Amino acid sequence: MLTGILGGGLSGLALQRFMASESEVLEKEERPGGLMRTFHRDGFAYDIGGHILFSRKEALLEMLKGFLGSNMHYRMRANWVLYKGRYVKYPFENGLGGLDREDIFDCLMGFLKNDYPPPANFLEWIYHMFGTGIAERYLVPYNQKIWKEPLDRMGIEWVERVPRPPLEDVVKSAIGIETEGYVHQLYFYYPLQGGIEALIKAVAGESARIETGFHVREIERTRDGWRISDGSREKSYDRLVVTIPVTEALEALNGCPADVLEAARALRHNMVRIVLVGVNNDALMDKSAIYIPQSDALPHRVCFMGYFSAANVPEGKSSLIAEVTTHRNHELYKVSDGELTGKVVEGLHRAGIIDRHDVAVTEVRNIEYGYVVYDSLYREHMAKIRSYCSSLGLELLGRWGEFDYINMDEVVKRAHNLAQSLKGA
Repeated sequence: MLTGILGGGLSGLALQRFMASESEVLEKEERPGGLMRTFHRDGFAYDIGGHILFSRKEALLEMLKGFLGSNMHYRMRANWVLYKGRYVKYPFENGLGGLDREDIFDCLMGFLKNDYPPPANFLEWIYHMFGTGIAERYLVPYNQKIWKEPLDRMGIEWVERVPRPPLEDVVKSAIGIETEGYVHQLYFYYPLQGGIEALIKAVAGESARIETGFHVREIERTRDGWRISDGSREKSYDRLVVTIPVTEALEALNGCPADVLEAARALRHNMVRIVLVGVNNDALMDKSAIYIPQSDALPHRVCFMGYFSAANVPEGKSSLIAEVTTHRNHELYKVSDGELTGKVVEGLHRAGIIDRHDVAVTEVRNIEYGYVVYDSLYREHMAKIRSYCSSLGLELLGRWGEFDYINMDEVVKRAHNLAQSLKGA
């Protein structure tokens, strides 16, 4: 039984790796990887965002490490929040001791005397979980930057990604006792060589069956299985798994009902524009990431590629990647790469993160599918889509196949589970 897998990102390649039966991956780009590709410019290597290996689930983490083998090293998180011109320990609620006394008081009292009612949307959830002080100083402005969506119009299906800190930790941090939040990602793994794309190559392995440059334009349910076409080539499969954006798959699906298409077209996502900034010194080697809530700098986060691995930067130099989100109706969508680079560099210079005179190399990568946006109708739309796909026997998998904001470990877990299910089918 031949399985067609649409999309050669981590979910599609992991599924193929785990499956016992024959399968083929169809990938639109000239090389697989999806969001886990690594690019190179003048000796600088950079990823599409800050991809690192960590997990609360030890078995999953061991599986990810097993793919990389010896091409891997261990790093301690060195993340910071830039607030009022100073670096505050990340996560923000575990760095309260680094704030001014008035800010500490407001954040601590807001957390301790929090009587916000159970939330119905993401904005209410932030206040309910963290109180006014932490919400208004960090979480609200930061999330407004990343989502480009009114937070009171966003759902809360995904908020388990933002764990609530123990009360004891918040109090300790406020009085200056060192604490660590999000301890499951306090230490992380990253490839020594090859950037995060090394993981994709390791997952695919030597036996991967991948056809690149195949842009799916037509999907047809046949009596015996599935027919897939890119306009010039046709493929036939007994069963089909979608890891490409389900929105695009349903547009290509012959006979897709109007109400299902309407639900798919209503799903929201943000593009991510990655700006590489390489500098002529090693000043950017001591941090893993900085989170930036203030509005006078465009990126919501910058990650330092040399901290992840020294192999990502030429000797004596260092770099960061700045992440800027946008969407088709936002003003940043039409800003040219050159103008975006200028705005990013100037904002980071003003913030004291770089000196613009040290900049040696820049490059921009525009990634259409970066973040799933959970608006208030997300659950309703996805229920309709899942129901219809299930009726066809069409499997959905991964961040974009399932349209779900999940990390690498969860992607691999779901790929493994689906592989086991398909083996038994």
